This record gives sequence, structure tokens and C-alpha cells, in this order.
Amino acid sequence: MDLNSFYTETISHYTAQHTALSRKRNFVTAAKVLAFAGVIYGTTFYFSDATLTASLITLPMVVLFLLLTRLDDRMVRKLDLLQALANCSRTELAYLSGNWSGLKQGNQYNHPEHAYANDLDIFGDSSLFQAMNRTVTGQGEELLAQRLLTPCDEKAEILRRQEATQELKEDVAWMHLFRATGTLHDMTSTDRERLNAWQKEASPFGKPWQRIALFAMNIGTIGCWGVAFFGVVPYSLALLVSLSQLIILSACLREVNRIHAHLDQFVKAIGNYFFLIRLIEQKPFASERLQAIRTSLFEGHNALTAFSQLNKILGGFDQRSNILVEVILNGLYLRDLHQVHRLGEWKKEHAKHIQSWMDAVSEADVLISMANFRVNHPDYCTPAIGTSTLLESTEMGHPLIQGKNVKNDFTVSNIHNLFIVTGANMAGKSTFLRTTGVNLVLALSGNVVCAKHFECQLMDLFTSMRTTDNLAKGTSYFHAELLRLKDLTIRASQGKTLFIILDEMLKGTNSQDKQNGSFKFLKKMLNLPVSGLVATHDLVLGNLATEDPEHFFTVCFEISHTVNDIHYDYKLHQGVSKTMNASILMQKLGLI
Repeated sequence: MDLNSFYTETISHYTAQHTALSRKRNFVTAAKVLAFAGVIYGTTFYFSDATLTASLITLPMVVLFLLLTRLDDRMVRKLDLLQALANCSRTELAYLSGNWSGLKQGNQYNHPEHAYANDLDIFGDSSLFQAMNRTVTGQGEELLAQRLLTPCDEKAEILRRQEATQELKEDVAWMHLFRATGTLHDMTSTDRERLNAWQKEASPFGKPWQRIALFAMNIGTIGCWGVAFFGVVPYSLALLVSLSQLIILSACLREVNRIHAHLDQFVKAIGNYFFLIRLIEQKPFASERLQAIRTSLFEGHNALTAFSQLNKILGGFDQRSNILVEVILNGLYLRDLHQVHRLGEWKKEHAKHIQSWMDAVSEADVLISMANFRVNHPDYCTPAIGTSTLLESTEMGHPLIQGKNVKNDFTVSNIHNLFIVTGANMAGKSTFLRTTGVNLVLALSGNVVCAKHFECQLMDLFTSMRTTDNLAKGTSYFHAELLRLKDLTIRASQGKTLFIILDEMLKGTNSQDKQNGSFKFLKKMLNLPVSGLVATHDLVLGNLATEDPEHFFTVCFEISHTVNDIHYDYKLHQGVSKTMNASILMQKLGLI
């Protein structure tokens, strides 16, 4: 499937539907105007000559106007959805062309002290998060960021994610429908503390005697109006009873307003999950993880039913804005207090399940983003999680490089294998280090990787590539490097296999001191469960492979040059680099 053609055709399809429906809506709008004119004419005719003919004109026009208004509302929602669906394909088309400007960068999740996020461009402009994130819920976005920040330590879980995203990948239309639906509703993030506080908030009118008193007043008031209708008591008495109910309500009005405001905030934060839950209900799933999501949502306590009831309760509260309805219904049976009681009963039955429902929808949201990444990269492979070779890759490239992406084979057979990477400036050392790191992040989060074949074991990841000083904390560049290496040793001492990626160790000191410190540090690493890559311009570090060929290996990136030109092939070679280019580049720029 040619993705550019697919997305272009999808945009054309939804645009054509949008245009056709817009034309139909124009007719409906014209009909609404005529119906409204009929209502005005009939009403005028009625007041000038109150006859049956006037009623026969007015009533059908009113009904027709209401029906057309309802149809128009449905058409508007459909038009918005079609526009959102076309925008999903526009987003992917722009992504494939290298325009990522409309995609979130996730900078709020980046922390310089994280084990690898800052060095591997997990967040920020042209980042892995920006390439992958298509979430439409706040909690889903946070979960995706966490997946990229935390390598999964369970093989079965990685396989479940792979299976689920492979299944979702086969139905791009449904994934886009999920995304489009999410973008039409405000899926704000709700912090768990506020959610828990709302769940535990007791109803102020939930005591048994209060409910008995409420229903007793209702029976008395409605009964009084009933007997007044038959002339047993005067209407003034019934009116007095209703006024007394309104006085009682006024004493509770502040509390009712507070409950209404809190419910409104809560539903705005999570109530729109209802629309996504309805889509999940309509979609059959086969994979274990997706079936588990359906089980969480629909077995036992049905999330769809619960959210439907909650939206109705909120709709009932929202009708309080109609003063006439508010006065009449509260005067008749204290409607507001019944709404509060309904909300209290709903919370008793469903509140404890809300977080698990939100978690299930957020999980689906993340899996859809991961599946969309699969769709956009059909040449990527599904990595295997093995137990024999620590890392084995064939034709591995950097997933964030568009255009010419030179790929390399690379294997790390065992723990305690450390590769010294040398090469000229701009020859590809740092890119190769990031290529390895980012693909490990993808593999260990359940995603596809940029390679023809990729297999790795479960492991943690740590990098030191962009160390900076901190003047505010009084931390020099060299001190910052040492702190980073200290953090590495602490993490490695925790016992889990750690893959390390170091770029030019100890840059902040003199060359001799740098050599001595680097030699000793790398040898010490052999006492810890560590493997990885160490890039350096210090060719002497390559001697480690001669001294200890069982644990140290050398690979390099070479260049070739003429008097006027330098050629970079970006291919990984065995051994220590034999060519440098600093003097050549300085000469070309006229610096020497």
C-alpha cells in the first residue's frame, strides 16, 4: 500500500462526503426558515382570528421546525466528524512529508536527569514522541510518554502490545474514527487526587430520614395540587405549600450549586470518554490486550450505561438555567434535591470503577498511537524478545531520519561486551549511538523498530551524551559529567542488565587525565551487569580490545577524502578509525 496515495484518497473521500452533506444541510436550513416563517404567520393569524384554521397552521409548523432543528444538529455533528476524519489523514500526510509542526512535542515530560530521554530525543522537536503520539486523551498522552520513558521488564507484556497494535493496524478507518471522535470532545487530563476526592465526596442529602422527608413533602405537595384541581381546597393553599418547598430549597441552594459545579467540572474532564467507550463497544477484538480492555469496560459494571446515566444527570442539572422550569418543578416536587439524590446513588454504584474505565480507554488510546506508527512505517520490523543474544540487528537505521537513512548491522553477544566506537568528526558516531538507543526504546515499549531484523533481551538503558554545566547549582561541566557517571554506576548496581551509551567520556579534563580515567572506569564496569557503546576521539581507548578481547571490541566510521572533498559512507567497520578530518575541514573553511 502506498501510504501517500492512501491518505490522499481518504482525504478526497471525506471531503466529497462533507461537500455533499453541506449541500443537503443548505436545503434543511432553507426549510427551517420557511417553517419558522410558518410559525410566525400562524401565530399572528391566531391572535388576529383565533380559529381552528390558525391552530392547524401553527402546530404542524412548530413540530416541523423542531424536527428540522434536530436534523440540522445531527448534520452539523456529522460535518464536524467528516472534517476531523479528513484532518487525521492530513496529519499523517504531512508527517510522511516531514512536516511535523502540528504534532505535540511532549516537552513537559522531558527531564535532563532521566536515564536517556534527553540524549535520545524522546521528546521535543522532531522527537520520537512527536512521531508517535496521536493520543486524544490527556491520560493516554501521559501513559504513552511513560511507556517511552520506562523500558518494559516483562516479555509477555511486550508481546501483548505487539499483538494488539498488529490487530489495530489492519483497521485504519476505525483508528481514525477513534481519533476524530476524541478531537471533537475536550479530553482534558484529570489528576487522580481530584478524581478520588470527587468519588469520596458524600451526598449532603443521602441520609435515610432526609430521603423519607423529601418524598413525604413531594406526596403532600402533589396531593395538595391534586385536590385543589378537584375543588376540595383552594389553589391558594397549594400555592402556599409550593412556596414553602421553594423556601426549603433556598436554604440548600448553595450546596446544590456547589454539587452542580463539581459535577460539571468532572463530566467535562471525563464524561467525553463516553463517546470513545461507545466506539470500543462497537468494535470486536481478537487480541488478548484489546479483549481485556473490553472486559474492563463492559463486564460487571458497564461503563457505557454508567456514563449515559451520568450525562443525563448533568443534563437535568443544566436545565436549572431555565428559570420557569426551575420554579415550577421545584415548587411541585423539589426537583433539584432529587437530582442530588440521583447523583449520590450513581456515585455509590459506579464511582469506584471510574479510574479503571479511564485506564482502559487510555490504554486503547496509546495502542492506537502505536498501531498508527506501525501503519506509517510498513518497512519496520516487529522485534523479538530473546534470551540468548543481548542485541542483534540487521540493517538498523534511525527511525527519526527521513530521506537517506544509512543502515548498519550490529550485534552485542553477551553482557560485559563493551564496544569502543571511533571515527572522524561528522562520520556518524553519535547518530549510530542514538540509532541503537532509540530502537531499544521502541523495542522495549512494544513498538516496531527501524530494522530488517531486531532481537534483544529485557534490559534497562542509560546514556551520557549531552552533559551540560549548571551555573545556578554551581556545577561545572566536568563535575556534571562525573555526577552522570555516578548515576550510571548506581543504576548498574541494582542488578538488572544495563545497556549504556556514552559519547566522549570526560571531555571536561585534559587528554592524559581523560585517558586514565576512561580506562579505569570502563574496566570497573566489567564488575557490573553492563554492556554497550562508548564513542570517543581518543584512539588509545581502542587498546582495551587488545588487552581484553573477550570484553572489549572496536568499531569505527571511516571517511575518504581528496584535496577538495570528503566522502562519508556512514557504514560501521571493524577496528579503530585510521582517518581524521578536523584539519581538512578547518582548511576548507579557511581557518588554517
